[in-house]
Amino acid sequence: MNFIGRENELQALSGLKSKKNAIAVIYGRRRIGKSFLIREFLKNSEAIHFEGLEGQSKKQQLKNFILQLNHQTDSHFAHVKSWSEAFLYLEKVLKVKPAWIVLDEFQWMGNYRSEIVSELKMVWDQYLSHIPNVSLILCGSIASFMTSKVIKSKSMYGRTDKIIHLKEFNLSESRKMVPAYGIQELLDAQMIFGGVPKYLELVRDFPSLYTAIDELGFKENGYFVNEFDRIFVSHFGQNEDYKKIIDALAKHPYGLFRKEIIQESGIDAGGGLSNHLKNLESAGFISIIHPVDKSVNTHILKYYLSDAYLSFYYAFIKPNKAQISRGPSLTFSALAQQGSFHNWRGRAFERLCQQHSTKIAEILGFPGINYRMGPYFRAPKERTPGIQIDIIFDRDDNVLTLCELKTSRSLIGTEVIDEIEHKKEMLKITYPRHTIQPVLIYDGRISNDLMNSPYIYKKINAVELI
Repeated sequence: MNFIGRENELQALSGLKSKKNAIAVIYGRRRIGKSFLIREFLKNSEAIHFEGLEGQSKKQQLKNFILQLNHQTDSHFAHVKSWSEAFLYLEKVLKVKPAWIVLDEFQWMGNYRSEIVSELKMVWDQYLSHIPNVSLILCGSIASFMTSKVIKSKSMYGRTDKIIHLKEFNLSESRKMVPAYGIQELLDAQMIFGGVPKYLELVRDFPSLYTAIDELGFKENGYFVNEFDRIFVSHFGQNEDYKKIIDALAKHPYGLFRKEIIQESGIDAGGGLSNHLKNLESAGFISIIHPVDKSVNTHILKYYLSDAYLSFYYAFIKPNKAQISRGPSLTFSALAQQGSFHNWRGRAFERLCQQHSTKIAEILGFPGINYRMGPYFRAPKERTPGIQIDIIFDRDDNVLTLCELKTSRSLIGTEVIDEIEHKKEMLKITYPRHTIQPVLIYDGRISNDLMNSPYIYKKINAVELI
């Protein structure tokens, strides 16, 4: 795999090479390219790499650490019972040959406890940081651990020289990963895989995206058939409550309110639900949103499954696992012709647009005008249906930009104007003094009448988001 799409992060890290005893923290969901970024950064530098073991005890983690240290430094250190003892071994090695220390999958190494952070801080302050040309990288795939137990901990707070939260590729970056794809295949890949580098790397060498998905997602032991268990178990072990929440959200692509999650999942409101939801969000599996017209402290919150692969898995792979295991009769190419896929794809396109909202604002051009961006929604009440609008730009010049998002293989006609008009009327209740400016963002073809309609301020083809 060539180094693609992480040039900004690599540049951000490069400044640390001239800094004495630097500390960097890199975190992001699995498959996002953290280890690859670190290897690229350190490819011409002396470094000692350690990786934690998933689901192993402290005793096993320490044994693994010593094993890796002995192997990389040709040493014969004995096993220890504490992290402070283990880290002190590094002093003996680094005094002879200074190097970068990389602690990868740090949350596994420490069994999700802050004890390892405190002991590392003590050894670093008293011993390792006094050795010239020794620096430290802490890397992890569990954002909640890396932020609360490392970045914001008493031991490390304010001590890091660089913090990088590695995220999924946007469309422009994904295009570099799959340069042979046409525009439509690129959009489909982004909607199905969400810009995860590992997934794009897996599919790019196939003749087509659909061929790749057939091979990797709809054959027994295909990579995407088993990926859910790999990434979910690595984050949350065997805790069934997490799966219950994801199961509930997967059935409701437009999200659920907290009360609805309790009803759907059967999880007690006082049984750690808030913590579960925060952990799922920090892992990148779900998003927690509030209406654009409410403050960040509002209790009006909605939760939805935002990970593209998980959404695709729940919609098409999980329901068909039995058939997939029986043989090759089921193909994604056939499923993609069904109405259920087109409906799923519509919601996936809306998620894609939400993820590229900054690009949309750039296309619309709000020079010098402050704005807030987000969804607008209200829960249904007795005799009053709910409403949800995925993207609204609330500008300080009292203009409200309402984005209507549409994808279709059929011609998109002027019928969307009626849908926009209904949403405008609903918005006027909350924004009676605002000018409401309709914008259409579409994937597909639109009719000449719609293209020429003065009712819609601007029409943005999905191609423009790349």
